[in-house]
Order: sequence, then C-alpha cells, then structure tokens
Amino acid sequence: MKPYKHKNNDGSIVFGIIIIFIGVILLLRKLGFFIPGWVLSWPMILIAVGTFTLIKHEFRSFFGAVTLFIGSYFLLRNEFDFDFGLGQYIWPVGLIILGIYLVTQKKRENRVLDEIRNSWEKNRSNSSTSSFSSSKVEEAKVVDENEGTSKNSGEGFTRTTGTSFADRLNIDAIFSGVNRRMMTKNFQGGKITAAFGGADIDLSQSDFNGVVTIQVDIIFGGVKMVVPPHWDVRTEVTNIAAGLEDKRFFREGGVDTTKVVILKGTILFGGLEIKSF
Repeated sequence: MKPYKHKNNDGSIVFGIIIIFIGVILLLRKLGFFIPGWVLSWPMILIAVGTFTLIKHEFRSFFGAVTLFIGSYFLLRNEFDFDFGLGQYIWPVGLIILGIYLVTQKKRENRVLDEIRNSWEKNRSNSSTSSFSSSKVEEAKVVDENEGTSKNSGEGFTRTTGTSFADRLNIDAIFSGVNRRMMTKNFQGGKITAAFGGADIDLSQSDFNGVVTIQVDIIFGGVKMVVPPHWDVRTEVTNIAAGLEDKRFFREGGVDTTKVVILKGTILFGGLEIKSF
C-alpha cells in the first residue's frame, strides 16, 4: 500500500483558524469590546462551514459553495437589509437540486455496479491465466473511467445504504448525520468532518497493512468508529471541552503492530467514541 501524501491545504489548519477566531471574539466581548451580534449569528456559522469545506476540498465542493451562498444571503438580508428577492426561491430550488443529485448519484452507482458485474462475468468465462489477468486490467480501467479517478487515488462509490467500496474515508457531516460502512481490504485512511452533526463509521469489515492516518475534525458534533479489535489505534487528537472514549474489547493476542491507525485533528465541544465487537 502506497503512503498517502497529505495535501498542502490541510483542513485542520482552516479548522484551527476558525476556532481561534471564535475564541478571540468571545474574549473581546468579555473584555467589554463592542462586537456586532451578527458576528456569531447562525448565517455566520454557515459561512464558516462553507468556507472551511471549500478550502478543504480545494474549492471543488458543491456543498461548500451552497452553504456559503445561503449563509451570505441570509446575513445580508437579516443584518444589512439587502433583500435581492431570492428568499422565496431558495428552498424550492434547493429541493430540486437535492433531488437531481440523488437521482444522478443512484444512476452513477448502478452504472458502475453493472460494469463491475459484466467484468467479473467476463473473467469467469476466461480459462487461461493470461486472459484472466488481461480482463482484470480491463475491469480496473472500466471502474476508473466510470468513477472519474484512478485506483491509486483511493476513491470509489458509495451505495445509498451507506456501504462504501472506496479505499479512503471522505466524510462531511455538517448539520446532518452520516452512516458509512467501509468494505475495502486496502484501507488508506482519510478524513472525517462533523460540524453540528454526527457520523457513524464502521470499519469492522475493512483491512489494510501498514500505517494509515485519519483526520478527524469535530465541532459541536460526534463521531463513532467501530474498528477490528486487533488494530493498533493511536490518538493524536486535540480535545477542547470535548470527550474521547476508547471502548474497544481487546483480544488475548493483543494488537497487530502491522495495522496502525493514527487519528489526528481537533475536537471542540464534541465527542469521539472508538469501539469494537
């Protein structure tokens, strides 16, 4: 398994800046400085979440753009009386966009599953080893073309039930809840963001060899992770008014030092729970 190369725009940096900004604002208010009420209003929270998501995903997150737009609109309308006449259209258009996303996501999932099924049928029909290896290469190409990525990127598809066949975690639970069950045998770590939401991550069916890193950023939210009992999970998470619980049941043989998971990130007014079955 190839080591994961961190991106320069690490989301934890932006997350830390947001936390520092909130702390400075609260401190200045306690010291008697005048701070406008809109600075800590709910539209500003949406703006912060949208900005954080966009930077974390290199400004290619549709969710981040929508969140930033909604927060900016309501801030301008509520606090500065800039009403562009869009309020009556936001929620209907939002529902339409959500519906289109769900439909296209399901069609994309079915298309990839059909390609994989056809490739496996072709593999079983080939008797020679050379033919089998060739068809495996073709299968990988088909999956990569439909997913718009390469296998080395660790990306894949996720069913609407929450079962994921990707090699990497990429969870954004913002004002929502996310359930994910990872089925990969080449787990490569990833990132989990929970802001005013929660995420349940099941890694009990996953496997890997080596060292992987999971970036966990939680603000006013919670994350529950189920891992195999023999994994060596090491936490390097910064807790600020937060909780971190390890409820795993360790087997008699101890942990497997060839399977190391390092948890990094920040938890602010939230919780992270690790357990096993």
